[in-house]
Amino acid sequence: MDIILSEQQYKKLLIEEKQDEITETFKESKSFIRKVISDVKRQHGIDFSFALTWGSAIGGFIGPVSRYMENKYVNLSESDITLLTFACILTYFSSNKEKLNTVLNLIKERKLITYFNQMMMKSDDLKTAFFEFLGSLNITLSKVSNMLAYTFLVPLIPMLKHVADMDISSEEISLIVKSVSGYTAIITSSVIVKDLIENIIKRFKS
Repeated sequence: MDIILSEQQYKKLLIEEKQDEITETFKESKSFIRKVISDVKRQHGIDFSFALTWGSAIGGFIGPVSRYMENKYVNLSESDITLLTFACILTYFSSNKEKLNTVLNLIKERKLITYFNQMMMKSDDLKTAFFEFLGSLNITLSKVSNMLAYTFLVPLIPMLKHVADMDISSEEISLIVKSVSGYTAIITSSVIVKDLIENIIKRFKS
């Protein structure tokens, strides 16, 4: 027997699907960072558990760059990629220069400095593109004290584009915002998250 859904029921299913995608994206970001931190501690005795607090933001930003390096430089081992990724995390999300210098010395010893420079260039490109995108949303960025805290949005942007194409109501947008805010409450302002997501969706609609 065929089941015919109303437009509203269909939208509800799509919203639930997007909420599941958001949940999975955050889980993947946090799992990625957890593995990097664990591997570096096991292999080199360097602890940076603090990064787990920023897992979603760090994973959203560094994750794509790490995957890019892994796919482009197939000659690099998993431990090489992990070390390079960890160095990028320290560069962008830590002020601990001593720990960064320790990791950079390991990178030099393993003759990976050229790859690190390539990874940093790719990271800078992504950061610039992301910040320019935020700047196009007509939000007072002075309210965003640390824009890197909002890089959890990077892997969410394609699905927010899809949400914009769905022509959903403000109430349904609020459900999406609530799903995101639930995973970022520790490191970001829920008010700013709401403004950002609503403006991203408006931007894609225009």
